Amino acid sequence: MAALGLLLLAGAALGDGIARTAVDVSDGLTWLDDDQRGEVVQVNPSSAKPQMRLQVSGADAQLEIAQSDDTLLVLDRRTGQITVIDLATLLSSGRRQAPPGPSAKVLIVGDRVFVVDRTAGSVHHADPITLADIGAPWLAGQPLADVVADDDGVVWAVDHGGNLHALRWSEEEQNFSERSNKPVAGAGPRTALVPHERGVTLLGLEGGVVVRDGTGRDLTASTASLVGEVLAAQTSPTGLVPASVPDASAVVLLSGDEVVRVDTGQLGCPRPGRPAVFRDRVYVPCRGSGKVVVLDRSGRRGADDVRTGGSGEPALVFDDGKLFINTPGANEGVIVDADGRTRGVVIRDPELPVMDPERSPIPSVPSPPPPRPDPPTRNNPRGGPNPPAGGTETTTPAPPPTTTSAAVAGVVPGRPSGVTVSQRSNNGTSVVVAVSWSAVPGGGEPISGYSVTATGGFAGGSKEVQVSGTSTELTLACTGTFCTSGRLDVAVAAYNRFGAGEAGAASWTVRPVAPPPTTTQAPVPTTTTTPPPPPPPPPPPPTTTTTPPPPPPPSLPTAGAAVIVSIVNNGGMFERPVNLAPPADWASHNGPCEVVNLTHGFAQPIACSATSTTIGVDYGQNVIVVRAHAATGTGSVDSAARSTTVRDIDECGGRICYPKSVPASAEGNQLVGGGIGLLATAWLLTYRNRRERRGESERDPE
Repeated sequence: MAALGLLLLAGAALGDGIARTAVDVSDGLTWLDDDQRGEVVQVNPSSAKPQMRLQVSGADAQLEIAQSDDTLLVLDRRTGQITVIDLATLLSSGRRQAPPGPSAKVLIVGDRVFVVDRTAGSVHHADPITLADIGAPWLAGQPLADVVADDDGVVWAVDHGGNLHALRWSEEEQNFSERSNKPVAGAGPRTALVPHERGVTLLGLEGGVVVRDGTGRDLTASTASLVGEVLAAQTSPTGLVPASVPDASAVVLLSGDEVVRVDTGQLGCPRPGRPAVFRDRVYVPCRGSGKVVVLDRSGRRGADDVRTGGSGEPALVFDDGKLFINTPGANEGVIVDADGRTRGVVIRDPELPVMDPERSPIPSVPSPPPPRPDPPTRNNPRGGPNPPAGGTETTTPAPPPTTTSAAVAGVVPGRPSGVTVSQRSNNGTSVVVAVSWSAVPGGGEPISGYSVTATGGFAGGSKEVQVSGTSTELTLACTGTFCTSGRLDVAVAAYNRFGAGEAGAASWTVRPVAPPPTTTQAPVPTTTTTPPPPPPPPPPPPTTTTTPPPPPPPSLPTAGAAVIVSIVNNGGMFERPVNLAPPADWASHNGPCEVVNLTHGFAQPIACSATSTTIGVDYGQNVIVVRAHAATGTGSVDSAARSTTVRDIDECGGRICYPKSVPASAEGNQLVGGGIGLLATAWLLTYRNRRERRGESERDPE
C-alpha cells in the first residue's frame, strides 16, 4: 500500500509517465600499446598521464589490444602469443599460441572472447580467463579474408571465395550455428568487414562492391575497383563506413547510401592508414606524415589536421567516449574529446616502474573487519549452533586476532644476507648473471619465496622474478652501453603470507665480451747442442675438501597459476562455493594443498587435483587463493587470487528487514497507515486537477 500510494502521488503531482535513464558505467581508463618496449600502458585521460606499465612481450613487438572495462587481451603478431590480463590483479591469467603474422585476430563481444585464425579458416570460442577452447570451433573449409562481430553478438565472416557467413554461438549446443551464407559477387581475399551495432558492411573494393547486411537497411552498391590492401575501420555507425587503400592514396566512404572516394594525396596524406569514425567525423592517420586528417561525411575536410609526434604510423583507439592517437616511438599522444578539441597525453614515462604480469602475487596484510555490536547468531564458518547451507556441519578455524602494525613487523621475514652477483656470460646481445643469497629463517611463519628485482640500463630497465630457492639466473637484453660497462643493481626480499620483508642488495659492473685469444707461433730454434734439462718432478696433488652441493629447492607448482575458475555467490551467508581447474603441475603436486581466504585467515584443506570446494567468507571483500605446500614442509606457493564480496545486511529471506527497535506488528501498522495517507493525498490531488480542468472548460466552452 505504501509503494502504491507513493507511485500514485508522484503520478498525480508530476504527470502521466515515469522517465527511465540508462547510465553507462565505465572504468575511465584506457590501455595503449608500446611496441618498441613490448609493453602495454594504462592511461588516465583525466590526468593525461600513464598509471601502469606491464611488460607483456620482448622489444620490437607488434602488439594489438582488445579491451573492455573488465577484459584486456594482448596479441603479439611477431610471436603469435595471446595474453589475457586479470585487471583485478594485473596478472596473466591465461596464454594461447596463435600463428605469427597477420592471420590471427581476437574479438571481445560482451563476456565472450573469439579467437580467429584466418589462414586456417577457423573461429574459436575461448574462455575469457584461461583462453582455453569452449565447445567446438567453426570451420569455413577455406581461408577467411576477415572476421568481425557486431554489438548484438553475431559473428560475421567472409571467406576467400566471397561467401558472407553470419554465425551465432549456441550455449545449449556449445557450437556456432550458421544463420546465413550469402555469396557476394566481387568479394575475395582482400575483402574487409566493418561491424555495427547490428549487422555489417562488406567492402570488396578490389571487385568494386559494397554490401550492407543485417542492419535493417540492407544495401548493395558498386564503385570503382581499387587494387591493394584494404584497411577498414574497426567499428562504425551504419550510415558512415570508412576504409583506406594505402596503395591507391584513397579513402572510400559509405555515407548513407552513397559511396564516396577521397583522394588523400591531395590532402598531403599519400599513405592513409586505418581510419576511425568519431562524432560523425572520419579520422584518417597518415603514415610517415606525422598527422591525422579529419573528414566530414561528404569526404571534405571536417577540421584542421591533428599533428602527432614520432615518425611511425599513428594508431587510433576509441575507448570511453574519447579517441586516442598513439604514435610508435613518441612519448606523448593526443586525446580527441567529444567536442572535437585535442589535448596532449603522456604515454611513455621512464620513471613509472614496469610490472611483470607473470610475477607471483605477494599477499598483503589483511585489514581486520570492524567490530559489530551485539552480532546476531548466524550460520557462519566461525562456529555457531546451526550447520551451513548444504547439510553437513563443518568447523572452520576462527579468524586471526586483530593485527597491529607492531605485530605485522614481527611476522614478515627478515632481510636476506650474503646477496652476491656474478656474471655467467655476455654474448653482446644479452648478459646472464647468477644471483645467490642466504636463506632467511621463518621466525614462526614459513617463507613463501623470494622476490629478486634487477634494475639497470638493460632493455626494459627492470626485471622481477619470484623463486622458492636461494639462487636464480637472470638474462638481461643489451641496450646502449649496458653490455660493455653497465651497472646492475639487485635487491632480494623474502615474503610470507603477511607480506615482504626488508630487501638485501648487491651491485655488479658488467664485463664486456672478451676478445678471442691471439696465437703466435713460437720461433723455430736454429741449432742446439745441449739437450734440454729434464722437467721438474710434478708437484704432489693438493689436498682438497669437496663440499657437498646444497639440497635442491623443494618441488612446487607454478606460482600465480590460474587455479580458481569462479567463486559462486549461491552458498550460505558466510561461505562460498569455489570452482577449480588446476593445471597439470598443480593437479599432480605431491604435497598438501588448501584454499585460503587471505583477508580473514580462513583455510580449507583440499586435494591438489580437486575441482570444487567451499571457503569461509566474512563481510566486505574476500581475497581467495589456492596454496600448495612443499612435501618437505619448507615452502609454499599461491595461485592467482580471485575476489568475492559479502554485503553487510541482515538476513530476512530477501524481504525488507524490520529495525530491531520497532516490533514487526508496529512496523506493519506504520506502513499501512503511511500507505493510506499517501493514497488519500493522491486522491485529493487528482480531485483538485479535475476541478481545475472543469472550471477551465466552463469559463471557455470552446
